[in-house]
Amino acid sequence: MPRFDLVAFDCDGVLVDSEPITIRILADLLNELGWKISYEETMHTFVGRSVRDEIAIIEARIGGPLPPDFLSEFIARRDRGLNESITPIPGIIDAIRHLQDGNMPFCVASGADRAKMHITLGRTGLLPHFEGKMFSGMEVARTKPAPDVYLQAAHSMGIAPARCVVIEDTATGVAAGVAAGMTVYGFAAIADPRLLLAAGATCVFSDMQSLPGLVL
Repeated sequence: MPRFDLVAFDCDGVLVDSEPITIRILADLLNELGWKISYEETMHTFVGRSVRDEIAIIEARIGGPLPPDFLSEFIARRDRGLNESITPIPGIIDAIRHLQDGNMPFCVASGADRAKMHITLGRTGLLPHFEGKMFSGMEVARTKPAPDVYLQAAHSMGIAPARCVVIEDTATGVAAGVAAGMTVYGFAAIADPRLLLAAGATCVFSDMQSLPGLVL
């Protein structure tokens, strides 16, 4: 019997190397609005979370309401940056091929909007592997760290949550997978493995080439 019946990937930082791009763009925009925040602090504060869910934090730091076009400007800059610079996570293409060879079902369940996934997965050549198997936290009642998007993915794929393994690179995402009743493996190529384990990851790994051996 296989260890799992479904591998549910997060997208940003797990399938595609998008976090450095989007965090840099967000840091630049916040600095323009008066929040003198470093790239590192922006990463710590916002990685794994939806910007639209953190509006109150931003407004508190800039001392007033955000411009009406803040989100649209962020998304426009983000999409330009992703189109120009996005790359796949090293080893992910081979890992997916091994999952396919092992007849292991997989999907992507991201906190990001579907349009962003189409850009990142499309530009990296990964989109054909996930057509019809893409789930967005923007399309459920609550995004991560709530479990909704992972539960929707399992239900849509016809797999019991207990038979799913989640691949996540942030504590927020790990918490979502754990809350869904799934096993979570933390991808720690960049992330602090201690934070992923503290959030509930069963194990951590740093090389995507090792993923098939962990789940098949």
